[in-house]
Amino acid sequence: MTSGVTWTGMEELKEALSRLPQELAGESTGIVEGAANGAAVAVKQVYGQHRVSGRLQDGVYVSQFLKGKFFHGFLVKSSSPIAWLFDHGSQTRQYVTESGAIHKTGAMWEKRPPTHIFVKTMIRFRRGMYEELKGVLVRAGLLVSGDA
Repeated sequence: MTSGVTWTGMEELKEALSRLPQELAGESTGIVEGAANGAAVAVKQVYGQHRVSGRLQDGVYVSQFLKGKFFHGFLVKSSSPIAWLFDHGSQTRQYVTESGAIHKTGAMWEKRPPTHIFVKTMIRFRRGMYEELKGVLVRAGLLVSGDA
């Protein structure tokens, strides 16, 4: 008694598997870039609500920092010198003028906690990006376990 396995379409399968990383990279690059651009727009909208000089809002930008055959990386950054202070606030400081009046300064958010809007926005968009990337892998027939 002899047994055997006959494959039909083996060459087609090999070809499809060899294209898989490039196809996944192409779709996933758009998702990653879209998440970075979406996060930048969301941060700019919040910064725009507090627009004085425009440096805070205009300093937010997206740049590509990784580019490979199968992966791309995008960075959302702010070049504004006051971005950190806006997101984290500062402690209240005060001084007494020569006339004896108390002058308070440095309490950007008064008694409210700082916004941390930049980091919160990046976390929100990154989570959405991971979910979309998971969908790409599942549609390609791969098994994905766990959540971002």
